[in-house]
Amino acid sequence: MKCLILISNNCASIKEVVTGLRNNSIEVEILLLQDGVYLADKGTPQSKELKQLGLKVHALKYHVNERGIASRLAVEIDLVDYPTVVDLLMEQSDKVIAL
Repeated sequence: MKCLILISNNCASIKEVVTGLRNNSIEVEILLLQDGVYLADKGTPQSKELKQLGLKVHALKYHVNERGIASRLAVEIDLVDYPTVVDLLMEQSDKVIAL
C-alpha cells in the first residue's frame, strides 16, 4: 500500500505520522502544496526532519517558484506540475492524508 501525505500549510512535525505508517509496512511519500512548500526551505526544522525521514518528497513547482524558494530547497524535491499532482493523488496513491 502506498500513502501520500499532502501538506498545504505549516506543519510542526510529520515524524509521528510517517513512523506509524511505516511500522504498518505502508510506503509513504509527501506532496507539498501552497505554504506547505516552506517545509523544504533551508534552515527550517521541518526541512531537517524531512531529510532525516528519507522520504520521496514532491512539491508543486508553481508554488515553490511563486514563493521564491527554488534555490533554497534543503532536501531533494521532485518538482511537479498540476497534471502530475492529479496523477499522484488519483492514480499513484492508495490513500491520501491531508495535514
